[in-house]
Amino acid sequence: MARAVPRLFLVRHGETEWSRNGRHTGRTDICLTPRGEEQVKSQATGLGPIDPKNICTALVSPRIRAHKTFHLLFEHLPEFPDHLITEEVREWDYGEYEGLVRHEIVARDPGWDIWKSGWV
Repeated sequence: MARAVPRLFLVRHGETEWSRNGRHTGRTDICLTPRGEEQVKSQATGLGPIDPKNICTALVSPRIRAHKTFHLLFEHLPEFPDHLITEEVREWDYGEYEGLVRHEIVARDPGWDIWKSGWV
């Protein structure tokens, strides 16, 4: 039998207060909103191409929003897939821009571009 081709899936956490308000959230540890939890739960049984029994290891950011998202996605299974909570997959560090919305950042730094200067 041919081996399956390894694949990488990236899963974004559900809504937080800051994501709902457009605030840049990196290292600040913010919980999911009730709506964010429902967003994740609604996807849990319809993960499309992700078959939980074929997950070798899930890498999970230590931020509570990411960890909660992982658990909500797989809580319906008899056991969770193997996972590793690691800073290696943490969110961006926005430094002094953490918690600000775009127009507040641009007011401080008119040349700001998220892809060039969006992290520390």
